Amino acid sequence: MMDFWAKGLENHRKEKIKKLALLISLLIILITIIVLIIVYIFNIQFRNWCDKHILGKEILQEDTREIEIDGDENPQVYAFDKYICLFRRKTIEFYNKVGTKVGEIETNINNAKFASAGRYLAICEQDGKEFYLIDGKEKVYENEVDGTISQINVSRSGFVSVVLSNNSYKSIVSVYNKEGKEIFKTNLVTSRVVDVSISQDSQYLAIAEVDISGILTKSTIQIVSIELAQTKPAEAIVYKYEVPEGKLIINVEYQEKQKLICMYNDSIEVLQEQKSSELVGFENRKTTFMTIELNNRIAILEEKTTGEYTSDTYVNIINPENKREIQYIANGVVKSLHTSNKRIAINTGSELHIISTNGFLVKKYISSTEINDIVMTDSLVGVIYRDKIQIIYL
Repeated sequence: MMDFWAKGLENHRKEKIKKLALLISLLIILITIIVLIIVYIFNIQFRNWCDKHILGKEILQEDTREIEIDGDENPQVYAFDKYICLFRRKTIEFYNKVGTKVGEIETNINNAKFASAGRYLAICEQDGKEFYLIDGKEKVYENEVDGTISQINVSRSGFVSVVLSNNSYKSIVSVYNKEGKEIFKTNLVTSRVVDVSISQDSQYLAIAEVDISGILTKSTIQIVSIELAQTKPAEAIVYKYEVPEGKLIINVEYQEKQKLICMYNDSIEVLQEQKSSELVGFENRKTTFMTIELNNRIAILEEKTTGEYTSDTYVNIINPENKREIQYIANGVVKSLHTSNKRIAINTGSELHIISTNGFLVKKYISSTEINDIVMTDSLVGVIYRDKIQIIYL
């Protein structure tokens, strides 16, 4: 009987030791993972080594799918949603992530201008009269305006804004719903529209305009209620922000929570609830590129000399909500900057760094020849050469 109890106690003791050993092992693994994550975040050399050798974020040109094109034909290339589009011979061709043609739409357009948001694509004739709204690969409607189109914009809900001019006005801004019905129009006699943006919930339209008719150039931003534009057009303009003298408006972009990000010649500011506050000034920065066309982020590229003939590029990504700034550092001088909602692509000529808006590398593409141009969405990138487009799937 004593042997039975002794054996039971011994088994119980061994079981406790096993559980304790397992718990210690799990704690060691958890601590190791946490330490590696912290080192990965804060140690650039370790992060670069992991990205290349463990996470496989570095890809070569020959490892990607491609779309063959005729360089002599000089097609226009655009990317939106999950497609890369070729525009040639008045036709939009849609290609998926593996380079397979999955649809096409014929138009009456010769020289196209594009805008997109989510699954919607708006396309117009540059300095022409016609424009189209496309949902996925299907044409929703086509329309014709009385004037010359200079800009086009579309929201995630399919509302289209068109900026045009005629003999009577400097600029005209018209807004159409997703059925193609015009719901708002404003005529600007002395001002010229620089940019327009529709809020992500399609409630507001921002019109950035510059008046050069007086001695001093004057910038103004009008906020239009799209709902009131449909029900009470006379009350549609709900707010007009007079930009301080000396500041020239260049670009506007609605981000989350109806924040309107405004780019000026000397700074980037956020206009929200009829109050403007500066996010970043350019005075003490050696800025090479900048963009506000991101989802709840802005990006500013600065070049910093590292040697007599060498430089690094610092990609500063700023959150307009809390002004928190993070950096991504790329060796060399950046030749072009491209963005989608949540991705930033910097082109150094033979390399393409695709970065998330939290500052981490998503993919690093190494090209065997000089990169001509880039088109991108959150899910794919098209690297454009004279006779082909290489597809990077993210």
